[in-house]
Amino acid sequence: MSIIRKRGNERTVDNMSVFSERLIALMKQNRINQKELAQKAGVTESAMSYYVKGDRTPRSDVLTRIAKALETTTDYLLGTSESVSEVPRGELQYLQRNLGKLDSDQLKKAENILKAAFDDIFDDDEE
Repeated sequence: MSIIRKRGNERTVDNMSVFSERLIALMKQNRINQKELAQKAGVTESAMSYYVKGDRTPRSDVLTRIAKALETTTDYLLGTSESVSEVPRGELQYLQRNLGKLDSDQLKKAENILKAAFDDIFDDDEE
């Protein structure tokens, strides 16, 4: 939700509330608190608190690090895109997080297991 503010006779749309709302939602989805996100983004807890409350907008380099830590895009955080496709959901988040921990041999085994499961589920002959 955007807030419309008046500056003299001019009306401006404040996307801070969109940023703050999306930041909070993604933190919940990723099960990450302000302190952890601040560490991952390389900012102080105080700065992160301002971003979460919607009191400040992060610089572009900080915004990029926040988006990366939350597995989304800066466009989504800023409200210029509705696509959250880079944000894993539910079990996919669990799979992605844990697949990233595997070494190459373990990853190959997991890939073979998933291929077998998908072949069984989808009954598809394509490679």
